[in-house]
Amino acid sequence: MKALTDLPLDAFVGLHVWIAPPPATMREGDIVSVRPGPKGPLLTISGVDDLSSATTIAGRTLMARPEDLPDEIFIDEPDPVGLEVVDVERGLLGIVTDVIITGANDVWVIEGDTYGEVLIPIIDEVLLDVDFDENLATIRLLPGLIDEVNDR
Repeated sequence: MKALTDLPLDAFVGLHVWIAPPPATMREGDIVSVRPGPKGPLLTISGVDDLSSATTIAGRTLMARPEDLPDEIFIDEPDPVGLEVVDVERGLLGIVTDVIITGANDVWVIEGDTYGEVLIPIIDEVLLDVDFDENLATIRLLPGLIDEVNDR
């Protein structure tokens, strides 16, 4: 299992999970126990009672209902989707329609009339200010992020 949280994994014992994509023989189960392994945590899942069953779910994703997850897993971070994005030189670029999570930094997908879809890396050099009360993000675009031919 590859952990996507710093939360102690034993906090997930008892959690009901679904396997995706589901193998023909098993679609869901409960996390019974967690122990350290050489390549990461090892889980015991109800219904996985032998090596053959374990092999059928190797490399798959475990999913759970958000309301069943421990409260500590959620960060009270405001969602940028819907924010108006203004560049200090070009003015209004559009509205954040999606957030792409990458290993290095998030990328906001901005949709607007003038420039169409613009991908903005959320790094200190680009994101200058976010005011959730005003629903506004101020940025300074790096060269090459917008097709300058269409720049008006």
